[in-house]
Amino acid sequence: MEWAARAIGVFYVMGGLMLLYQAWTNWRIQRALPGFLSPSLAEQAADIVIALGGILVLVAGATLALLSAWAVLAFLAGWVIQAAYLIWAARWMRPREAVADNGRRRSVDAFAAYTMATAAVLCLPLLGVLT
Repeated sequence: MEWAARAIGVFYVMGGLMLLYQAWTNWRIQRALPGFLSPSLAEQAADIVIALGGILVLVAGATLALLSAWAVLAFLAGWVIQAAYLIWAARWMRPREAVADNGRRRSVDAFAAYTMATAAVLCLPLLGVLT
């Protein structure tokens, strides 16, 4: 059981790094092409939330990989920021193109998987896996 928890933790460390890389890439492109890409306030807020979500997912994965009891709080914090973003984005950043709609569906699928992982992490202290 411990190795499965560690593997899930490493998976989410990688996922957090990918989210941070995506946020960094967005910021670099926007700075390199300010005349062509002038993001709206909503898009800038989304980039900040993506970066924050990346940090929380990275921390959640790291704490789980280390089998720390802090993994419970870290996963819950990551879950809250992702849920809040998806609720906000559904209202204020509706996809207008097929590519964006496909990306939103993938985000919802990733959130569903994170929800299942969070539920599993909530059970780990009861099983004596987290210290």
